[in-house]
Amino acid sequence: MNKRTSVTAMVLATAICAAVHAAPQIAREDLGRSVKMTVLVDKVMQPEAGWTTEEWMVKEAADAGFNVYSPRAGYDRLDDVRQVTEWCQKYGIYHMPWMRGSLGVADDNEAANGKRMVWASGGEQPLWSPNSDEFWAWTTKYIVEYAKISVEMPGLMGVFLDYENYAKGPRGGNCYDLSYDDLIMGMFAKAKGIELPDLTLAGRARWLKEQGLDEEFSEFQINHWRERCRALREAVDEFNPSFQFCIYPAPGTLFMTEATYPEWATEQAPLILADACTYGRSGGWLQHAEALEANRKKLSKRQAFAREKGGPFIYIGGIDPVVRGADPEFCGSNAVMISDVTDGYWIFYEGPKYEEDHAEYFHWFTWANKAIAEGNFQAQYKPRETPDTFGAAELVPEDPAKIQIIVYDSRPRIMEMLREDDRYEVHEMMGNTLSYLSGADVLVLQNFNEELGPKHPFVRTLRRYVEQGGGLFLVHDTIRFMASPFPEVAVRATPTHKVEAEYHVVETDLMTDIAHPALDDITPRTRFSTEFRDHMIFEPRKKGTVLIRNLFGDPVYVAGEFGQGRVVFSGCYYGYQRPLEGTERQVFVSIIEWLAGIEG
Repeated sequence: MNKRTSVTAMVLATAICAAVHAAPQIAREDLGRSVKMTVLVDKVMQPEAGWTTEEWMVKEAADAGFNVYSPRAGYDRLDDVRQVTEWCQKYGIYHMPWMRGSLGVADDNEAANGKRMVWASGGEQPLWSPNSDEFWAWTTKYIVEYAKISVEMPGLMGVFLDYENYAKGPRGGNCYDLSYDDLIMGMFAKAKGIELPDLTLAGRARWLKEQGLDEEFSEFQINHWRERCRALREAVDEFNPSFQFCIYPAPGTLFMTEATYPEWATEQAPLILADACTYGRSGGWLQHAEALEANRKKLSKRQAFAREKGGPFIYIGGIDPVVRGADPEFCGSNAVMISDVTDGYWIFYEGPKYEEDHAEYFHWFTWANKAIAEGNFQAQYKPRETPDTFGAAELVPEDPAKIQIIVYDSRPRIMEMLREDDRYEVHEMMGNTLSYLSGADVLVLQNFNEELGPKHPFVRTLRRYVEQGGGLFLVHDTIRFMASPFPEVAVRATPTHKVEAEYHVVETDLMTDIAHPALDDITPRTRFSTEFRDHMIFEPRKKGTVLIRNLFGDPVYVAGEFGQGRVVFSGCYYGYQRPLEGTERQVFVSIIEWLAGIEG
């Protein structure tokens, strides 16, 4: 017996015991309504066969209780689409091909000049604009073919469209917000009967606003998108009016909420909205039960927003095992909780290795799918059977003589950079209590993107941590989401220059403002570039001192002291693609030292 066969046998044994899979196929009109959706987007089994789908993969998904299979690769191989659908029908489940909702284009493709995505900041990405014929021809080509196949093979229920922005270059968010490409600018000017001046890419959004045309331009472009979406829905309906669109990430971008919502959702084919906010644990460090409750609240709020926009919709929450804190048992309980709150769940199944931990993950997903099928949503509250390594109550250093630093970050470079200094012992954040945080001299929160109000227990904990002598480094988007723990030092501000995604200033250098112990010997008026292309800005308050501004004069670094401790607000992101260099590295190192009480 080879390794794959062995793993399959273990998973199959679990599935047989659970008895969750049984043909015949669930009626389409029940899926996502009276029957919860359980969707597997597969990136774990497919690699075992060179990113193709084999029958055993579909069978394994069905035996585990999934009622929809969506292979990550193969959307453009129509013979494979037919074959996967045939296997899905054989095992009593449905097929949704996965494809990106965006279309890349090479930088040197002259045919794309003036047709690439241009963000409000002027950043141009190597993506075909959502206003281009090329984008819509490609999208329509495959989706209409799927609709044709679905007529003869009803196991093909729809398409899973991924609008996450994976393209390189400057980005203003996921796909899509308004584009300021030549195509749509020209169409708008013609419709208005106006002549456009010679505008740089960065000057287009600003010019429209100055002319009082920004709202009309937005309405014009959204209507253009809606016409395109409507044409695609009508082309699909010619073959199969029950063919469904599933879109990610929900609730969605401007393109999704203003164009796909009203045009792709029908009574026969409700739009499926795939949310990602429950991929793992909020913050990655909450204990099991606490994390489930945080996910429930977040998902409920986002689902309510979507349903206020209209419908009909089927709303499903997501799980991604690669995300920190998404251990197998938590994923199982999370699946039950999500299905209790919404119309089902979906998995972006990545992270596990088929011959290593896949069997354990499928054991818990099989358990979850059985509970969901039986309507046993109380199963989410059962005590854990496996140890929970998250939500530590105490920091346990290896060398107490060293300066202890806790870091929250989704990328490794800050920790790698700090570990180069033998004075520091660096820990990945594993808890949120005062007893845990108090073990650290410095706490770094980079992109701690949790929406927490001023009275939230964790925000209050941060105040107590600093008051008792801790050093707190609040980095980049942390204060975009979280209420400032120290409003007397600084709060989030809204920029007006070179703005992207509402709160980010893009492609702008910084300059030190004053001499300060937190900047060591870096002299005032020292100009430097940043590794990451954007930054946040702050409004300094009575107890805040501006350390560094951008070239527009906006405060980007603000320092303050509170009780026995210190805090620094930084709008920059550190180590997104490469290690810090030059003055920016000096700034980072000197701030860590100041927060840790190392001076001189």
